[in-house]
Formats: sequence, C-alpha cells, structure tokens
Amino acid sequence: MATVKDDGTVVFEVPADVDSQALGAGSVGAYNDTVYAETLDATDLHYIRPLQIVMLIVGTRGDVQPFIAIGKRLQDYGHRVRLATHSNFKEFVLTAGLEFYPLGGDPKVLAGYMVKNKGFLPSGPSEIPVQRNQMKEIIYSLLPACKDPDMDSGIPFKADAIIANPPAYGHTHVAEALKVPIHIFFTMPWTPTSEFPHPLSRVKQQAGYRLSYQIVDSLIWLGIRDMINDLRKKKLKLRPVTYLSGSQGSDSEIPHGYIWSPHLVPKPKDWGPKVDVVGFCFLDLSSNYEPPEPLVKWLGAGEKPIYIGFGSLPVEEPEKMTQTIVDALESTEQRGIINKGWGGLGNSSEPKDSIYLLDNCPHDWLFLQCKAVVHHGGAGTTAAGLRAACPTTIVPFFGDQPFWGERVHARGVGPAPIPVEEFTLTKLVDAIKFMIDPKVKLRAVELAKAMESEDGVTGAVKAFFKHLPCKKPDLEPEPVTSSFFSLSRCFGCS
Repeated sequence: MATVKDDGTVVFEVPADVDSQALGAGSVGAYNDTVYAETLDATDLHYIRPLQIVMLIVGTRGDVQPFIAIGKRLQDYGHRVRLATHSNFKEFVLTAGLEFYPLGGDPKVLAGYMVKNKGFLPSGPSEIPVQRNQMKEIIYSLLPACKDPDMDSGIPFKADAIIANPPAYGHTHVAEALKVPIHIFFTMPWTPTSEFPHPLSRVKQQAGYRLSYQIVDSLIWLGIRDMINDLRKKKLKLRPVTYLSGSQGSDSEIPHGYIWSPHLVPKPKDWGPKVDVVGFCFLDLSSNYEPPEPLVKWLGAGEKPIYIGFGSLPVEEPEKMTQTIVDALESTEQRGIINKGWGGLGNSSEPKDSIYLLDNCPHDWLFLQCKAVVHHGGAGTTAAGLRAACPTTIVPFFGDQPFWGERVHARGVGPAPIPVEEFTLTKLVDAIKFMIDPKVKLRAVELAKAMESEDGVTGAVKAFFKHLPCKKPDLEPEPVTSSFFSLSRCFGCS
C-alpha cells in the first residue's frame, strides 16, 4: 500500500513474504541507431558537426547552474546552445554567454511549494491548483523553446537535440513530435535501482527500492497526464498516450546522465550502459569575483568560520532560526558566516564581531575560506562544500536534499541530516561538534582529493555525444510493452 504523506512524499511498505524479483521494474527506452563509440575522447568532440541544442531546465538557480557549465562547454566545441529556463535566471544565463529562452513557472513559487511538499506531489487539496498552474505554464512553454526564434534578436532556432532535466515534464513528448534525440541529466537519481529508493519516497525495505521509482513516477503521471495529452493533441499533433505510460511517455531507453561524483555515490550495478554518472559539473564563478573589503578583513581577523545558509529557499521563521544559529555558534565558540538568502536569515539579529551577515557570494570562493558548512543540501552546494574539503551538515527542506544528507553522513564527512522541521539548538550544536572533529576533517580532505581528478562537465558532454544517434530515430517506432504493466498488477488495475 502506497500512501502520499502530509509532506508530499510517498511511503509504502513491502510485505515480508513478497519476492523482490517480483517487484522488478522494466527498463527505460532507447534509440536503436548506432551511437558514438564508448571510447570517444575529448579531442573527437571538435569533429562532430555543429548542432543547435536546447536545454530545458526547471528548478532553482542551483538546478540551472550545472547546465550553464555544460552549455558553455558545448558552445566551446562549436555548437549553438539555447538554455530555456525561468525568466528569473535570464541575466544569469546571458552573462554566461549562452542564449536564453523563457520557460513558464516561477522558481520562487515552486520553491515555496516544495518546502511545503517535500516530494513533487501535492500534500493537500489546496496545493493542487498551485502546482498544476505552474506545471501547465512549464509544459506549454517547452515546444516554443525548441523551435521559436530568439525573443530578443529574432534569429531563427530549430533544435537538433534536447537536453532536459526530469521536472521539465513534457520533454520526451516534444522530442517525439520534433523527431529529435533527447538526453536527460539530473542531480538526483531518477533511474530505478535496487541500491537506494527514489529520493521522493520513504521506503525502508530494500526489496521495495526499485519499485519506488515506478510508484513515484506513476503518481506524478496521474497528476499531469491530462495536461500532457492535451499538449500532444493540440500542440504536438500526436496521439494521446495511455493511462499507464508514465511521465516519460513510451518505454524507450532514453539516455540519462547523473551529475554527481562517483566517489560520493558510485554508479549502481543495475544501471545499464545508457546511464552515466558523469561527476559534479562546476561553473567557475570565483575567478572574476572580488570579495567586499569588509568580508576580507573579517575573514583575516580570526580563525576560519562555519558557513550557514539555505540559498534561495524560504524559511518560515527566519528570526527564530537566526537566533538558533547564533546561539549554537556562541555555544561552540565558533565564528560564523550567515547567508541571508531568500529566507531573510540574520535580518533582525544584532551585530556581533564573531558573525558576518552575507548577501551573496560564489560558493567556490567562499567555502575555501570556511572550516565547515551547514546548508540545505542542494546538489550544487553539496558539491562545492565537498570540493573545498568542508565537513558538511545538511538541513534538508525537500526533494533530493535528504538523499544528499544521507550520502554525506554515510561517507563520514558530516553528521546525520537535520530535517528543517527538526532544526533545534541541541541538534545544531551536536552537528557543529561533529564537524570540527579532526577525524571528520581528514575524511573530508581525502574525499576532496579523490574528486580533484574528476571533470564532470567533460564527462557530461562526452556522455551526450556517446549516446547521440548518428541518424534520427524511425518516424514510427515499434510499440513496446509498458514497464508499468507489473505496477498495474501490483495496484490491482486491469
């Protein structure tokens, strides 16, 4: 029995007498064309014909940032790259030198929704219209992003290939209509595996890990299938898809690339050759950054501080949380940097010599100045902290953040994650004491050294071209049996 909890996550338990093999999920689907060789090296990338590539990215700034790094590298190899994302990030994209196209949806509204609903699923009836309106705006903006002229210059554009992240629901359907290949990249696991459950589920038994991906996907599909089929019929001129097709449409081996370090989370053994773990994709923001003089002076006036901040996520009681942070730093006799972020931390606190209130600063520069970090657990922030050899405490708000908190703790470079609703003075003090232990710092340094050899951006670009078909897929692919057949049996559907 699967249950959507009050926080929007999915919880289900597997009876002890159920054979885990009976819960196996089908695979995701494929182009059967010849692909570039597995041994493709970086020099070969210069000899691939120029393509027009659109990136369809939904989420916060942290979700967009690694795709800017990938897009810049693709552009360096002579390809035209359009990054389609929310209007809030237009300047971020254009400043990086990429083309921009607006997608629907407001990341602030989405972030507020996600804080209340820790899965992508609405926790109550009042949340459903909010999420559906956001998703409809996003879904209906995908096709123009792939084929309409640039909105500022009027220069024509027609995508030869699509890169997307999973929350850009409708991406595969647009690719089907345009008859172009698509490659999914994401910062959290979205491919079924028996090694860990879907990050939006809460499954204790390993026998249910793999099935959790299909259950989450099917529940998401229940909420968007009418919008997707409306898009297919009215805009894409495609036949509607079935009740049990799943959010990614027909069952084909769409290549997936995961943006994290294999030294932190190795590629699961049951992920096939169409799935790659490419490494963290860092965007260099520090090389042109000039820190404000007051910050430089403050950093030089004492020992390295502990960073605490939650980026673009809204905080329900910023004054209370700020006081907890200040009290914890004073109790442990640590200096601290508090990042105000969208949540407004520190706005009401009295000035203290031991605490610096920060508006905005590149993590790749700032974390090198810190002894440890406390943050929400976004994949990019987690990556920046670990690369800087900082012991890390994750305070997850939603989505994949609990997953990263668990991975950091399992690697021994941080305490158990502290869910934001359980954020207390006692737990934060204990977390700080854990992080300043020299043994924890040593493990963080070892992990950072292991990550030094990785180049996630090159890995992502190579993975994209490795799986790129040498020719377009057949106009009418052979129908395949939905991998949701086994799921329908589990739910008693006919």
